Amino acid sequence: MRYLLFFFIFIISIKNFGQSPDYGLKVFKKANCNSCHQWHGDGGGSYGGAAASIRDTGLDKEGLKQIVECGRPGTNMPYFSKQAYKDDRCFGLKFTDFEGDNKNRPLPARQMLNERQIKALINFIVDDIKGKPVTKDYCLRFFGKPSRVCEEL
Repeated sequence: MRYLLFFFIFIISIKNFGQSPDYGLKVFKKANCNSCHQWHGDGGGSYGGAAASIRDTGLDKEGLKQIVECGRPGTNMPYFSKQAYKDDRCFGLKFTDFEGDNKNRPLPARQMLNERQIKALINFIVDDIKGKPVTKDYCLRFFGKPSRVCEEL
């Protein structure tokens, strides 16, 4: 009985207060961040152009949050928040500010993220990618199994 009680308390605390350590990685994959920033986060050439290195970014959590939520107008970095540009929370701009300017209009992501997912993604970037070297351990976590790519590290 005591073990059952402990188990339920543990499950409830994880559900309400914590996340799986790899939840942010799952969001990184779900949002398809790796298609531009690559699996390693160093960026480089991709179908959308040259993506910035997340490992070398100088942005803090707030700056990263704004870029993830709002994207970067005029670039291929899409916005992931459903609320982006509906009011002036994104760089003080709204969609109406881009009328007739399709070149600089912000691009929507294919997969929108909710606040919990955005927070997990930002924490993942800060805790596991930003300012850190690419390691074999990270590689194995990303791919979830041994890979030739990981053996080269």
